[in-house]
Amino acid sequence: MYFSEQFHIPYSSDCEWFDPILEVDAPLFIDPFLLFADKSTQWAHAHDKIMDYFQTAFELLASSGLRKNHQHYRRVLELMEFPEPKEFRLGFTVKGTDGSGSGKGLARLITSAMAEAIKRGVDDIRHFEELGIFVERFHRDRISDVVCNLLKPDFILYTQEICRQFKVPLTEAVIKHSRFDETRMRWVNEVVSVPVSGESGEPILLVPKRFLRELPTLDAVDWYGSLDSSLRDDWNFHISRKMKKEEILAAARQHIDSFRRWIQGAEASEPKPYDVDLDPKLYVAWQRIVKEAVTSTEIEPWPEITSDDQMMQFVHQLIEYVRQFAESSRGWELFWEVKGRKSIPETNMQVLIFGLIKAYCEAARVWVDREVETGRGPVDFTFTGDRRIRVIMEVKKLNHGEFWNGLKRQTPIYAEGLQVRNAIYLAIRNSATRQMNKRWMALDAMAAEASETADITIEVARIDVMPRLPASDSHETDYVAGTGESDEADPD
Repeated sequence: MYFSEQFHIPYSSDCEWFDPILEVDAPLFIDPFLLFADKSTQWAHAHDKIMDYFQTAFELLASSGLRKNHQHYRRVLELMEFPEPKEFRLGFTVKGTDGSGSGKGLARLITSAMAEAIKRGVDDIRHFEELGIFVERFHRDRISDVVCNLLKPDFILYTQEICRQFKVPLTEAVIKHSRFDETRMRWVNEVVSVPVSGESGEPILLVPKRFLRELPTLDAVDWYGSLDSSLRDDWNFHISRKMKKEEILAAARQHIDSFRRWIQGAEASEPKPYDVDLDPKLYVAWQRIVKEAVTSTEIEPWPEITSDDQMMQFVHQLIEYVRQFAESSRGWELFWEVKGRKSIPETNMQVLIFGLIKAYCEAARVWVDREVETGRGPVDFTFTGDRRIRVIMEVKKLNHGEFWNGLKRQTPIYAEGLQVRNAIYLAIRNSATRQMNKRWMALDAMAAEASETADITIEVARIDVMPRLPASDSHETDYVAGTGESDEADPD
């Protein structure tokens, strides 16, 4: 359910705020550079507020001599502790209590990045995204988490303003990091009047959609791509599109003056947010689309599932429903960002499938969950019955660089982590090259081999999303000539 649906708001593209899905995070992020470039008086202070906070922390850290047992170093660790801002429904859900995405894990990442910058003679930063070149794991979701936390008081006021405009009822709820106590130099949690989800009771915060992007504007990979070949040759860089991220970060650290000059050039440009309303990658619109598909389908109640075989049969029927939708009802169009040329990200395909099958699972009293942590990484789908009967499902694009590794290694590892004996490997066909045709045909044999090696049951399922010619022009299996992704498409 969207925020606008719960509160009966007539949402349109004219609304400046992002309309979040309340149950699932959208893989979009607040880009601080869009805040920096914003011309509105309401948000003119926002970027400066972030930078003032980091400058204070920089000075405090420098005064510690970078000694980890120094009280100033420990205080910076506390200042850099940003809890996952679940109120926004943005980014990737992070599991675990002390990983890099948790408050303490993120604090260690940022503080170590600041310490590394100080060691290299950097005593201030103009854009805090610069810290990303000092720590490889300081990704877009980490950057967005920091912005959401530091500007949370502003987003609370913004949300309250939108709610007053549309007469949305507010409820008192505890918001983490809702106010910074400057006297004590600490963040505090407060009870604040905000809208809450009707299903979970969790608080909701809104943001202007013009601040959302897929990737940060200031990214070292883009800096590297901007360098001409002669300069790369002078610096003995690998002139390759496949240069690894850690190599690019090392180069940016080595040539930080060049990196900063590139940032100055970016400041003179006009950064573009992700077009939430057009939504070419279906980050948000998938919910409306699958609702229409599910509403038009009559779902029969399922008898109680009491065995592994029944659960496998049930999951295969779910996949058959999605396959029919994709292959026979033009649902394949939803799987492409650029029709027949560039498919949507694999995670977005999973979200589409999740939306389509959720109602079936509810009717059968089967619990379906995405990205369940196994101890060795998250499995794409888990189906659980009343008697703890469980089946896992991995989803992979056919041309994914890790396609066979996903079948032979990842799926058995996830099954072992969840102590299940049955798995389904779902291949999404987005390419029809000769090599991909061979891969498509080899699936069953490879799955049988992987099952025997791992001593579990891995069954194959297929959904073909290749663009079709109209039924009047061809047979159902004929593809539009020249469409589909190449073998060399980058892994997700």
